Amino acid sequence: MKIAVVLVAALLAGVGTFQANALLLTPSTSGVIAGTAYGPDNCEPGCVETVFKTDDLTLLYKADVGEIVTEEGAFAPYYNTQFTNSQFDPSGAVITNLFGGSITCGECYLAIKDGRHSPGYYFFDLSAWNGIETITLADFWPAQGAISHVAIWGDHTSVPEPGTLSLLGAGLLLGAFGKRRTIAR
Repeated sequence: MKIAVVLVAALLAGVGTFQANALLLTPSTSGVIAGTAYGPDNCEPGCVETVFKTDDLTLLYKADVGEIVTEEGAFAPYYNTQFTNSQFDPSGAVITNLFGGSITCGECYLAIKDGRHSPGYYFFDLSAWNGIETITLADFWPAQGAISHVAIWGDHTSVPEPGTLSLLGAGLLLGAFGKRRTIAR
């Protein structure tokens, strides 16, 4: 039993040492697509599918600016967005994974929308994003306009992050270890 306790403690210590990297995106980032033909109306997912020549995208995560940031999508419990520079007229945001689950996908796209200015959208291809990296958005509509929401669209496969797999493995080991002790008596 002491071995099992030490094993679980070691696994939990490993979960706490995981470090995430940051992905910085700005209007001048290589590969950004300014959606000058889109806005001020919300055109998602149609405009995302048109820009990236794909279809059947699912809303994975969305955060709306407001007095209270509202989040939706299948991965809303696993991400948090803090809008920066101003509560109601932000020009930046930080999207953070909360380590409960993460988005991974063959196709993944980020839409950043402004309420009334041109371009109405900025689009990014996030297919190489690992779902755990923090996404930092900076300098969007700094002189006029503001971010109204950010949304991640894609076809996805949810993959548990390494800490979740470690805890699952520890539980299986403890279960097998406990079963063996019961049989031995």
